[in-house]
Amino acid sequence: MDQSEPTLLLTRPVEASAAFLSFCEAQLGRRIPVVVSPILRIVDFGELPDVNAFETLVLSSSNAVRRLGRAGALNGRRVATVGEATAALAREFQALTIATGIDSDELVAQSDQITSPAIWCRGHHARGDLAARLTEKGVLATDAVIYDQLSEPLSRAAIALINGKKPIIVPVFSPRSAALLSNAAQFAAPTNVIAMSDATAAAWSGDEAITIVDQPTSKDMACAVLAAF
Repeated sequence: MDQSEPTLLLTRPVEASAAFLSFCEAQLGRRIPVVVSPILRIVDFGELPDVNAFETLVLSSSNAVRRLGRAGALNGRRVATVGEATAALAREFQALTIATGIDSDELVAQSDQITSPAIWCRGHHARGDLAARLTEKGVLATDAVIYDQLSEPLSRAAIALINGKKPIIVPVFSPRSAALLSNAAQFAAPTNVIAMSDATAAAWSGDEAITIVDQPTSKDMACAVLAAF
């Protein structure tokens, strides 16, 4: 292997990092040098709402889908999602996807497809009030926090990589993960940060080079990562 080849640093939760790595390696047709060190740990939070009290579930992350799906709460339910990957996962739990936006703005623009009452099932740390925005559009919506995103320390392997001399590629998928990671260590290695959105890039506190993908999708993130190899 070329010693000058970058190493990929993945800091999403283990399951999400594994899926992203698998997709990247399939597209590239070979293994990728990688260090996985989740900066966040997803844990269940509180009791699930009574989904039978709502016509539509609004889901903006795969974490919400998994919590509800494990409980059997998505079977046959109408869901509106942020992101096609979130929609695809919901369908694996037999949900009926009735609206999907590439981001929250696009989903709100499809509010006419969302039947009231609706509930936005979200994480403890979430940007914007999607329920309030939908309500402004005429959809009676509330929200419920069903999972939390707890910060995790970087692994020894990740710290060694960050403090080394070999180039690294760091995809960051949310403002919270960008803030946590950039504040966790000072990057000595040549670093290429790939951000999923303007807000994610703005949350990065270091002076490393940042590439912002055109669309906030995992596919666009993967394309940007592969282009950096």
